Amino acid sequence: MAKLRVTTREIGSVCVFDIEGEPTQETVQEVAEKIQRNIRRHRLQRIIINLQYVDFLDSLGLRKLLAACIRPQKSLIYGASDGLLHSLEDTYVPRNVRICASEKEVAEDFGPFLLEKEKDKEFLLDTKDEPALGTEMERRRSKRMHVAIPVELKLKFKDGKTVMTRAIATNISEGGMFTEYLDLEIGNNLATLVDDMKGMDVEVHIYPSANFPEEYNLKGIITRKELRKKQLGLGVEFKADNEVKL
Repeated sequence: MAKLRVTTREIGSVCVFDIEGEPTQETVQEVAEKIQRNIRRHRLQRIIINLQYVDFLDSLGLRKLLAACIRPQKSLIYGASDGLLHSLEDTYVPRNVRICASEKEVAEDFGPFLLEKEKDKEFLLDTKDEPALGTEMERRRSKRMHVAIPVELKLKFKDGKTVMTRAIATNISEGGMFTEYLDLEIGNNLATLVDDMKGMDVEVHIYPSANFPEEYNLKGIITRKELRKKQLGLGVEFKADNEVKL
């Protein structure tokens, strides 16, 4: 296996550190120091440490990694294997560090800090210089809500195959939503195996949350696939014939 290394990406204003490779005491120390330097340089207050591709860390390695998480206001550990979770139970975890097993827990902890920051990913209706009254009413009806909510996307491929994935919606309206994948494995697979996802049918399941107290099941199509470094995002347009409205 390759040497332990760390790469970074962003979801909203949260920095995600993806760690992968074969850990040794030296490489764990190098990775921890690199994370600390990034935190100090960019004054990061909220971070996610993604351990999906780390099978095992001994107690000393875990302590070094957790020490790098002390400075931010809140740090999350995501993607830890059963073995790592067991080791974390026997290791002192700082108060500002939380272990999250799913996107739902991440969304609940970080909430609006996961919101997509760039305006070009928001769902805007086409506008004209002098919009008709009906257009104005539709725009208000489809007002975007900037909330981070966990969703399930059932992607339907042209060959009939379906893939169930979990993501976090970073903005949503009655017209559609933009979702981000925290799961690096799913994001990598979709980014490399599917060149053109535009027009792909998708079924969306929205979990109950503070902003959506009830569950929703909606049909839609993929309008855009966007890859920034290793961060995959999908734009979804809801179909007009949905039985349930947001």
